[in-house]
Amino acid sequence: MRYLKEWICIGLVIGLGLATMAQQTQSSDSLFLEYLLEKKAYNDVLNWTKYRKAFPYYRGLAYYNQLQLDSAISCFRQLPVIHAHFEKARFLEGIGHTFLKRYDKAQVALTDFVPKDSLFIALQNFQLAGVALLKRDTAGFVRRQKSFTGHYFAFSQEEDNLEKNYRQIRTHRRKSPWVAGMMSVVIPGSGKIYAGKTGQGIITFIQNVALGVQAYEAYRRDGWKSPRFLIYGGLFSFFYVGNVWGSALSVHVRRQEFNDKVNEQILFNMQIPIRTVFNQ
Repeated sequence: MRYLKEWICIGLVIGLGLATMAQQTQSSDSLFLEYLLEKKAYNDVLNWTKYRKAFPYYRGLAYYNQLQLDSAISCFRQLPVIHAHFEKARFLEGIGHTFLKRYDKAQVALTDFVPKDSLFIALQNFQLAGVALLKRDTAGFVRRQKSFTGHYFAFSQEEDNLEKNYRQIRTHRRKSPWVAGMMSVVIPGSGKIYAGKTGQGIITFIQNVALGVQAYEAYRRDGWKSPRFLIYGGLFSFFYVGNVWGSALSVHVRRQEFNDKVNEQILFNMQIPIRTVFNQ
């Protein structure tokens, strides 16, 4: 019985020693990977961890910094709740989804955990406000905006910027492609001016008037069967129809340009706090 107790004690000592050595080894490996990330040696990180399943966080950072966002998100999702960088991984996952225009998934990633730190709580609210704007959910943004405090230097300016983006979206006048098309039916080019393409509208008007005058003169002098009338009449018809279609399309293009510009500003404002808070 005495020998059995001795062997049990020896086994416990060996087990604890091995566990300690494993922790020290992993800690040393983590420091090495952090060094590689600091040197921006992302491919080295990926190659070194390729056959090691214990480092999804560092693989995720390497992918993220190489803008391989799907791979980064996949790695971040592997982190357990008890991981030291779990919250950071969730924030990076959320911003990754927004850049991929998967706003619903970004919202899920940012709401499926409860931050413990007050800074992270405020950051979570800020990021969700940004996602609401990207989805054009202005009511959702207003609910989040009520929690903006301006107390956190890392994103106080960005809170103001998101509020400006919100006002831009609210005050933006949505123009109708049907109105633009009908205006160009009556006066060629006027629909493009309505859409905000003043220069194109003036050029379109001059083109259509010049071709219309030539077609009318050809008809008046030579009749509707004359080659001259057929040529100018055909050109006028082509440009006239194109003017109507182009005016309607200009409204869509202008709307897309506005949305792209505002979304770019929103994403920029969302990314700055991530970089500041996490040095990422």
